[in-house]
Amino acid sequence: MRAEAEAAVETTKGLLQDLVVVVSLVRTLTDSFGSASDLYRKLKRKAQPKSSDDEVEPHKRPHRLLHRRRNSVFSPERRRTDYSDSEEELICTSSTQVRAEYDRGYRKLGEPFARVTAQTQLQSQIIQLQQTLLNIHQDLLLSTYMAPSSSHSHLARLIETTRTARAVSIHALNLQYQRMLPPVPPSRLEPPMTIPGAFPPSADRRRSGQGSRSRSSSPGDSAPVKPKPAPKPPVHGTRLFCVYARDLQRNASMPLSDDYKAGGDNTCPFCRAYIATRPGKAWEIIVDSCKGTTDEHPKSTSRTFLVKNRFVIKCHRENGSFACVLCSRFMEADTVCKGVGALMDHMWREHTSEELERDGDIVECQ
Repeated sequence: MRAEAEAAVETTKGLLQDLVVVVSLVRTLTDSFGSASDLYRKLKRKAQPKSSDDEVEPHKRPHRLLHRRRNSVFSPERRRTDYSDSEEELICTSSTQVRAEYDRGYRKLGEPFARVTAQTQLQSQIIQLQQTLLNIHQDLLLSTYMAPSSSHSHLARLIETTRTARAVSIHALNLQYQRMLPPVPPSRLEPPMTIPGAFPPSADRRRSGQGSRSRSSSPGDSAPVKPKPAPKPPVHGTRLFCVYARDLQRNASMPLSDDYKAGGDNTCPFCRAYIATRPGKAWEIIVDSCKGTTDEHPKSTSRTFLVKNRFVIKCHRENGSFACVLCSRFMEADTVCKGVGALMDHMWREHTSEELERDGDIVECQ
């Protein structure tokens, strides 16, 4: 009897230790994000004295490129403001998003989620984030005068580290949540009961049912089935890209979420917008390399490019539409498209081969 009681006590002690470790990790990580927010505001104030009049205005594109986006609601000034706002939002909301992801798993799965969650990933992100905070604080303490360029450098390091810590932590908690969800048994529709003496189904109804079954079972139709849309968070007025799309744009080595891999639901992990794509899919664009030349007899050569899934996903917006990443980088105004087809048509008509080859998610077919 005593041995059983001691074993029960040891089991309970190990459970409580695991619970305390995980809760402490999440709390430490959220506190680190709070320190990052305070440091971000401090560095932002130090970088303010630089006058906007000293900034070199970029060279304007030829006039022929301006008329095609005259209806765009996103001016260059608004895009710069949106970029700054999205950075501050990324820093200030990281703590809330990580905590919300942990609370979702704990509410749904209870204590098992807190026991077996990915502790190693959380610990590594805490170490990296706190190391960056300490290094920046040390530089601020040891330097008597901090130039605006140094503040910009520290801001870039802080933003990149916070972005990586937030993405990895949320991704680790989400993967653990998906792994621990109980499998959903497939729902099988029972055939309708026939009432004695009832009339048989009409010929039109039988034909429509057969037609729908033949269309749904066609082997050539490989388009993914669109799931029931999940509730979306409120869209913020002037934000051009989704926050997850921004992360993909700024971190070229960041892999796609498991939602876009085989078996995923093709929805954004941040805004839950659905994107009709599948693993390995690419779009082909054939561009004339002499487009835009002024020679009388230009040498016409065609170049073929493949646009990967990652490019389309990093172009999406929170309302399900798309904004061209190439326009946001190289043009004076932005282009917004309703769907993927409209985005590919825009890129084929409006962008040169030199612009296409400068994006890492667009490859040329040799």
